Amino acid sequence: MRYLKTRLMAWLWLPLASAAVVSSCDMMHEDRDDCPMGLYLSFRYDYNLERADMFGDHVGAVDVYVFDDEGYYVTTLSDANQGPVRPLAELGYTLHANLEPGKYKFVVLAGQDDYATQMAGNRARFVRSDLHQGDSMSVLDVRLETAGTRQGDVLLVDNHGLPLDTLWHGMELEPVEVFAEKPTYHTISLMRDTKKINVTLRELDDPSKMDVANYDMTITDRNRRLMWNNAVDETQAVAYTPHAVWNTDDRAPAFDPDGNQLDGVGHIAHADFMTSRIMYHEDPADDGVLSVTNKLTGVEVIRVNLPDLLCRLRTSEDVYRYSPQEFLDRGYDYQLDFYLKGDRLAYVNISISVLGWSQRVQFEDL
Repeated sequence: MRYLKTRLMAWLWLPLASAAVVSSCDMMHEDRDDCPMGLYLSFRYDYNLERADMFGDHVGAVDVYVFDDEGYYVTTLSDANQGPVRPLAELGYTLHANLEPGKYKFVVLAGQDDYATQMAGNRARFVRSDLHQGDSMSVLDVRLETAGTRQGDVLLVDNHGLPLDTLWHGMELEPVEVFAEKPTYHTISLMRDTKKINVTLRELDDPSKMDVANYDMTITDRNRRLMWNNAVDETQAVAYTPHAVWNTDDRAPAFDPDGNQLDGVGHIAHADFMTSRIMYHEDPADDGVLSVTNKLTGVEVIRVNLPDLLCRLRTSEDVYRYSPQEFLDRGYDYQLDFYLKGDRLAYVNISISVLGWSQRVQFEDL
């Protein structure tokens, strides 16, 4: 009798177990936490001189442009930090999307703020092309806003006294397959395109006479437009001016080159620039130029090849293995300290925030 009861209980549990399995399968289409499906994208920003993943610390918004395996636009996936809610800063962050099964390619544009916030701001903006379903991947580009001309056909980047929005780029051109019944996980690496350059001016003959208001500083380059694959369209020249200028004082008394103490203290002029991606060319004539002119005398006291000067920091064995272009792409925060003797450049010290050394270059070497 006990045997029959046991068999009866087993028969009663079989339908219930089957129903539970069916219910669990149905839940696979509802509860993504227990049964992940679709596409899960992760991002890395370790293409830097630190060689550390700084995505969660630096990036605040991502837009993923999705293309089919033939390179035609499908949709855009977006996520961003909003106030105290900072999903991108969470360890192991992924962007989830329920794409139709198939193979896809991706282009990623990222910033510190979401694109709508960037467009609503007052600073010079990186404006993206509008994409419509079925557009070719090549339609996607980013153009830095300009306002009129500075001289000749050189367009002026009007920064309104603000730094540029930081811009990162990433892409995956090897098709990634999304399945109907199992999740797809993929990671896309990012590269920072925007560069911060701090310039200081010091006067060796009479440090007390230095004043940033007496100098006109510009960076001229051909990096206004970045194409879908992050290549630079170098058709149009643009001029960058500092988004911030100021003076500071030395704490010690000022001296002339002969060691005689002067009245007052020495002053240091400062200027902060922010530019789009800086390119290194085989022909130096194609490189960007930093120019500083003394407005009182009309003399151009500094004119240097900017990418070549920045690459002088590739002095260690560990860093020198990078090509000049890779070094420029990995670096993003440069310091240039120029020392003047009247209207003549004596030398410059170059440094970068993440490296523990600087490089001094005599003017005769430039």
